[in-house]
Amino acid sequence: MKKAFGKVLMALVLLTGTCAFSPVHAEPDFSDTEYWSSYCTQDEYNNSSACDAYREHLSSSSSSLAQSLKDIEAKKAEYEADIAAYKDQIAGYQKQIETKKAAIAQVQATIDSLQNDIDNKQVEINNKQDEIDKTQADIDKLTNKILTRMEEQQSSLRVNKYLDLLMGASSMSDLLRIVSGLRAITESDQATNEELVALEDTQKKQKEELEQAKQELIASQDEQKAAKEKLVSEQQDLLVAQAEVQAAEEAAQQQAALLEAAGAQVSSQISAIKDTLNDVAKRIINSGGISSSAGWTYPVPGARRSAGTWTYPNGGTHLGYDFAAPIGTSIYAVGNGVVINSANGCDTYGYLGNLCGYQYGGSTGGGNQVYLLTAINGNLYAVKYLHMKYGTPIATGTKVSAGQKIGEVGTSGNSSGGHCHIEIFFLGTADNFGNYLSSWDGDLAFGAGWAGSYDGYGRRCDAGYGAPCRIRPESIFGG
Repeated sequence: MKKAFGKVLMALVLLTGTCAFSPVHAEPDFSDTEYWSSYCTQDEYNNSSACDAYREHLSSSSSSLAQSLKDIEAKKAEYEADIAAYKDQIAGYQKQIETKKAAIAQVQATIDSLQNDIDNKQVEINNKQDEIDKTQADIDKLTNKILTRMEEQQSSLRVNKYLDLLMGASSMSDLLRIVSGLRAITESDQATNEELVALEDTQKKQKEELEQAKQELIASQDEQKAAKEKLVSEQQDLLVAQAEVQAAEEAAQQQAALLEAAGAQVSSQISAIKDTLNDVAKRIINSGGISSSAGWTYPVPGARRSAGTWTYPNGGTHLGYDFAAPIGTSIYAVGNGVVINSANGCDTYGYLGNLCGYQYGGSTGGGNQVYLLTAINGNLYAVKYLHMKYGTPIATGTKVSAGQKIGEVGTSGNSSGGHCHIEIFFLGTADNFGNYLSSWDGDLAFGAGWAGSYDGYGRRCDAGYGAPCRIRPESIFGG
């Protein structure tokens, strides 16, 4: 019964920090806490006025705890406001990003359309140049015909001054105008001359059209250049907006980490946890203790790493290893040990900024959780499992063996996808198992500190700290 009392007290006292209750004029006798704790955990009685009064009684029974609850609620409200502000910022930035993406797509479509125009103009220019070249060939052919005809008529003209005049013409047009007046030219010659003049007029028009097409090509190229410059500007704005989203997400994650640490301070002050664990320790000792496991058992088979320790992929403090896997995937004990804390009650599906977890005696934002004290290779460790599926965390006080199922993957609390967040704490030698179990004060960081403490990530074993210290899970499970 003490185990149930410890668990209920830890969860329900936290709830009373934010809940108001109706006055109870005739308070029952709550001296039998075991009875009332058991009674008020049953679904049919949990919401009764008597149980409301019992929770109020528990809350008011310790002035120091009540003051601690007030302090943590003030911090929680501050951090929640910050996180809400960051969520609003992120939503605004995301809207900007979508707008920028739409603008970029529109500009890119303009560029593509202009490129199509440019390609078509180039084809038109090439075709017109071919027409001009063909006309020039026809002009050259007729010119040669006329010159040959003139040479044939030279002997019959007998007027050298006319021939000299023809040969001195400044252009073919001049030549034709002169030739048209010479009586030595036949009607056939005159027709050839007129055809040549018409071809020259046609070629002149073709050259004008060619020049116009070239000017249109230049205009399209200039317009495309401006569009490309606009595209670069839009892309730069997009990068800025994305960077702002990243910064806001990192800030929100940092606030969530601070809130987690603050919430854990309350858990460390609840003496009922000690009573529960003392009972567990006695039972373990009487049953032969905990034998040390030979090696580590992989906690989430088939999972992939979605975020590593000590920072998120995009920056921001991250104190554990995220094993990404489908919701409902089994989670296993990494070694022989006992569950020293279990939190259950959060919806399986959480979201960024969701603070659920502290209400049920766990870390804030951690969702449904399990804390395992385990002996592996002669050493003592605490292992923290977060974001489990609702209803699956194994109960506090349960003795487990390596490889035993202790819950299922969820996305509860401050989470955006199915995964199990795991943190590992080195606590010394396995010989101290029973003593540590009976004396643990409920600190969910196990004396190793939180984000922002020590060198920013708590006491890290790889930074030279001794027990208690945080171990990087990748050093054990790879990745």
